[in-house]
Amino acid sequence: MESRVLSAAFLVVALTAVTACESSGDGKHTASARPSSTAPRMRQNSVVGVVGTSPGTKAVGTPSTARVVGLGYEFRLLGTATPPVVSTDQGPRQAAAGQRLLLVRYDATGSLGGQSDSNTPGLTKRATLVADGTRTVLSPDALPSGHDETVAMSVAENAHDLSLEIETGDLVQSLSLVTGERSGADPLVLYRTDTDNQDATGFPSVTAEISKRLSFPFALISSNGQQDTFPDGKYPTTIDVEKAHLAYTLTQPDNELRFPSSPDKAFLTLDTQVTGGNSWMTALPTKDFVLTTDKGQKVPAQRFDDPGLRTGDLQDSDNAFFGGKVYWEVPGDTKSATLTITATKNHHMGGLFNSSMLDYHNKRQSLDIQF
Repeated sequence: MESRVLSAAFLVVALTAVTACESSGDGKHTASARPSSTAPRMRQNSVVGVVGTSPGTKAVGTPSTARVVGLGYEFRLLGTATPPVVSTDQGPRQAAAGQRLLLVRYDATGSLGGQSDSNTPGLTKRATLVADGTRTVLSPDALPSGHDETVAMSVAENAHDLSLEIETGDLVQSLSLVTGERSGADPLVLYRTDTDNQDATGFPSVTAEISKRLSFPFALISSNGQQDTFPDGKYPTTIDVEKAHLAYTLTQPDNELRFPSSPDKAFLTLDTQVTGGNSWMTALPTKDFVLTTDKGQKVPAQRFDDPGLRTGDLQDSDNAFFGGKVYWEVPGDTKSATLTITATKNHHMGGLFNSSMLDYHNKRQSLDIQF
């Protein structure tokens, strides 16, 4: 009789222990999982790192949707769980009073916090925990970067909408910790599968190898309107195009970032070197550089002008022929494009023959770009 009583008592204890560890399959904490632990409580809406063996997490969403790619920061949600207590480097912790724990497992590259360097001064990157509209800006070290990191968040007990908002500069994106779905601005170019390179700012970009030389013979027209016999095509301007880049931002001459007009757009730029006739420092108008996308859209060039362009004296020899840094705003999913350069005539920008006009005789050259 005594052994039956002991067995029944053991069964009750075992069932109680199992019930205390239960959580619902949808990631929401069930009433039976309310912690009865004496572990110290976290502050409301706070985040702590988890050490040791973590409770099993359940995948949320899909690998393609449960991620945020920002500017200099990427977050991938691997899974969540709702344990009553977690282990931290300060000992066990439970949620704040009236709240529950949400365990979040993730990968992250880059860093949060303010960034100020020669490429992107003042670019702010931060994460905000949003629970049914209540916003809590997290400290930069709340989500350490690394592979398979785990943190515990203390969130409102009955919160239905839990998300992590990632802000990198002017780009704000939100990732649901419940469904793994992303919302907000969704730059096409940042989520392309071929973004395996980084642009000059360190942000994801798509790069195409080109390595093609374009030649533009020219004649000199004197101030009296007569064409000189020299050089008359003997020393053409040579353009070596090495690479093409597709990126979401451009760094302006003042080091501020320029963003495209909408998230579905991107900027296309070229790596070029100008030799030969660049000793005359000519600068053609932007209308001479027209890009045609793979969907047949003709895109005019835009340009960050060389500081000396208006005064007729280019300050940077790298800006010869183009007159500065030229770029095109194109659809972010552009796979291919054709650049057509129709070199017209222009007054050269100083040098030995500073009173003459450079005439390229409308020489046309085309360049195919394949991403």
